[in-house]
Amino acid sequence: GDVTLTGLSVTDPHAGLSTITCAPIAQGGTMAPGDTTSCTATYTVTQADVDAGQIDNTGTATGTPPIGPDVSDDDPLSEPVAQSPAIDIEKSSDATGSNGVGDTITYTYAVENIGDVTLTGLSVTDPHAGLSAITCAPIAQGGTLVPGETTSCTATYTVTQADVDAGQID
Repeated sequence: GDVTLTGLSVTDPHAGLSTITCAPIAQGGTMAPGDTTSCTATYTVTQADVDAGQIDNTGTATGTPPIGPDVSDDDPLSEPVAQSPAIDIEKSSDATGSNGVGDTITYTYAVENIGDVTLTGLSVTDPHAGLSAITCAPIAQGGTLVPGETTSCTATYTVTQADVDAGQID
């Protein structure tokens, strides 16, 4: 503008933002026409930000002219946040190698969210015919795994004559 502004105020309503500091003209300072100042604040990225894939916020500068109402301008910013979703499953069984017809084998599926994004709708499946329903705990099927969280799932299978004849269960 073409008039001196007093009471410089730079705000940003983003929750978790540090105090905004400005230099060379501080908060509350006076800006002559053509003056500039640079203001900074810090913010620690949260899991919710990573899950959203971006951080949205708006900075607003306000000043008071010699005559008339305050003037202000705002500028929104959407900052992308990198996401690396990943899941890991390890399958094991309690089979002894000497299982016979009618023996029950328990399969265990260790599942871990090894990425940095919260995963929803957990689904553990296994196409093996004759397998019981797969149950999981502490995070159930359909549940949510936050990064680093694990759950253990199990299912059972009864050995058939065809398995014995084949010499193995795939």
